[in-house]
Amino acid sequence: MGNENISILCYTDDAVLIAENEDDLQRLLHICKLVVDDQTIQQEMTFKYLGIELCGFGDVESEVRQQVNKAMRTAGCLNDTIWNNKHLRTETKARIYKAAIRPIMTYTAETRPDTTKTKRLLETCEMKVLRKIAGKTLLDRERSDNIRKMCGVEEVNEWILRRKHEWNAHKDRMDHERIARDKSPTGKRSIVRPRKRWSDNLTTN
Repeated sequence: MGNENISILCYTDDAVLIAENEDDLQRLLHICKLVVDDQTIQQEMTFKYLGIELCGFGDVESEVRQQVNKAMRTAGCLNDTIWNNKHLRTETKARIYKAAIRPIMTYTAETRPDTTKTKRLLETCEMKVLRKIAGKTLLDRERSDNIRKMCGVEEVNEWILRRKHEWNAHKDRMDHERIARDKSPTGKRSIVRPRKRWSDNLTTN
């Protein structure tokens, strides 16, 4: 990250070892003095940590799809008790969506790059929930903007972009020694169409 080579992340109850190949990983294992019955440790390209799946090849779409599925499962559990409850106001249901559903599908969204596909996934998930809140279906042919106004909910991608600007301003206030302040990626970008960078979302939107 920037000019710093991070190979070990230590937390309260566990540690994450980061290496580009198996040999480097084995060296880190010896440094950390980890022994697993003299057996070869299989190198994993993906693993779940704090509810999200981290991968070595930066598959953001897969990460967003998993979070969207989790949000839809949670929203489905609230169909009878919340969304279809005629004794709750639309404003109350919208506040429950903002507090319980939107954080699931937008977790870490302010620090990851967005693509057209990830934006579509998030928008589709949000509108499925908001239509239930407003008591509308696709057969009603009601515009998404009108449903958002009925619920008083900001469009999810615009909300994420605002969070990114807030995170960018927060980084600018950090000391220069902080690793998170360095925005410059390492390595070279491929000759073909490169993947989206986090900073691209701040300049193109």
